Amino acid sequence: MRKTVVTLGLAFVFLAALAIDVRAQVTFPSPGPDLQNFLNQTGLTQDQLGTKLQDLFNSGAGAFLKNLGDAQSFTSKGMGVDYASEATYFEVGGSASFALGVDKSYQPGNNPANSQAFPLQGAGLNASVMAGLSLGFLKIPVMVFGNWMQLPTQRYGAWSGSLDNWGLHAQLRLFGPSRTTTALKMLIRWGGIAITSGYDSSHMNLGLTQPFSSSFAIPNTSVSGVTLDATGTAGGTAGFNLDMTTRSIPVEVTTSVRLLSLATAFGGLGFDWQLGGDTKMDVVLDATLAGHIANVQPDPLNLGTAHVHVGAHAAPSPARVRGILGAQVNLWVLRIFVQSNIAKGDPILASLAVGARLAY
Repeated sequence: MRKTVVTLGLAFVFLAALAIDVRAQVTFPSPGPDLQNFLNQTGLTQDQLGTKLQDLFNSGAGAFLKNLGDAQSFTSKGMGVDYASEATYFEVGGSASFALGVDKSYQPGNNPANSQAFPLQGAGLNASVMAGLSLGFLKIPVMVFGNWMQLPTQRYGAWSGSLDNWGLHAQLRLFGPSRTTTALKMLIRWGGIAITSGYDSSHMNLGLTQPFSSSFAIPNTSVSGVTLDATGTAGGTAGFNLDMTTRSIPVEVTTSVRLLSLATAFGGLGFDWQLGGDTKMDVVLDATLAGHIANVQPDPLNLGTAHVHVGAHAAPSPARVRGILGAQVNLWVLRIFVQSNIAKGDPILASLAVGARLAY
């Protein structure tokens, strides 16, 4: 189960990473015998070729990492707090959540020049177990919650990753229904107003090491049709590491309606104040380069090897308002729920949490 959770998280985040270029430094530790010939025919210097390669990896590293951090922080919403069960004494449960950042201008099948060609701008995955205790025995209309999860580093083929999170929350219940049972309350019952706040912390580390091969077009040279093939050097691999830490204080106002004692709908608004955190990325690869010049040089030119190092970090957005909407099935003490959170902006953030709880 732990390997499945971590592997899904790696897949979500790496798919997002493939869609966006990142900041890089390129050097040529071992120039090939055809490098100078290639430079002469394209009108480039070695420094300019390095800059061209850097440009292929540049643009958007900070935004990319910020979006990943925002998405990972968003996965914490809905896992550690119950908005619908109205437990009299206590409850325990668990849930899993994923979040996506979607390009605001993206339209399937219609990509204008000013929109992203790929809709995902960030992704995250989380899981946690939780417990809640009612302070009703003290005549205080408050529920306190705690949640926690720690998955140590797991390896699955070329992937590796770890996940840990925790949170503490308090929920003040206002205008809640009495515990008396009437025919009307069996049919429909308003759950009152719940005001919730606390602290969420999440950390995820993701890694990938695998062989690679890719081709790049080199624009704006003295001749057209210039391309490069980059292949991992003999036994060489690309190493990708992503480390995300997020911390936030949520403030939420929600309400709920229960129908026939079997189903509950709930919703409201939340505000998340991000307390810093950091998303760091590091990529290292060594590649053998082959140059192609269409209609000029039919055979590939051996340009030698290039060393690419990517390093960047960014903090998540400082604050965000989100909408909360969910539904729950009530089977005696068992509660099965699904909850979504949506925040406007660019990208649009959306998360989905599913889980089960025992409430008494």
